[in-house]
Amino acid sequence: MIEKMSNYILDNFLYRNEKVIGDEREVMLFGITRILEDIPKYTIIFLLACVLNILQYVGIILVITMIYKIFVGGVHARTNLGCLISSIIYFILPVYLAKYININIYLLSAITLLSSLFVIWKIAPADTEEIPILKKDKRNKLKIIGLISVLFIIAFNLLEIENLYIQNIILVTIMFINLCTTKPVYKFYKCKYSYESEEFKEYYNK
Repeated sequence: MIEKMSNYILDNFLYRNEKVIGDEREVMLFGITRILEDIPKYTIIFLLACVLNILQYVGIILVITMIYKIFVGGVHARTNLGCLISSIIYFILPVYLAKYININIYLLSAITLLSSLFVIWKIAPADTEEIPILKKDKRNKLKIIGLISVLFIIAFNLLEIENLYIQNIILVTIMFINLCTTKPVYKFYKCKYSYESEEFKEYYNK
């Protein structure tokens, strides 16, 4: 159903009266499909957040995701249902975990920063076979932006945010993002980095 809608949107709206074939068509269809799949997913998440009266905190998690995860990457679930369940856990769980953290905020910030530095240095950007990031210069650029992003978030969190609960939510979210780039999580989701793929490994970091 979603595949048919993606093809319809591509052929009748984005490239009306134009023929798109080959790799360009595949890339465009993948992007449109992801958007169509994300609309109901985020609708469910935000409705659930409203019911639980935590919408403002879920909004904070979304902002952190947009300014950090986009650069360091991470695992993707293999099915729509898996993606929905994982996304609900990702957006809801930090809100509740943050309530039970009883660690000095400076120590927690240091732990978060160290985990981020490790991920950025050794893993990021964590790509997948579906969305490979192969060029060395692009990977290095994403690493640098990811580093700047996490340094900014942690500094802003310590210097500008006075609510300890919100500070904890932000730091837990960063650690969740870091966790989602790691090999054990990739194995759990049966996901592969591009360098593990026979199709892409010879082009990786060229």
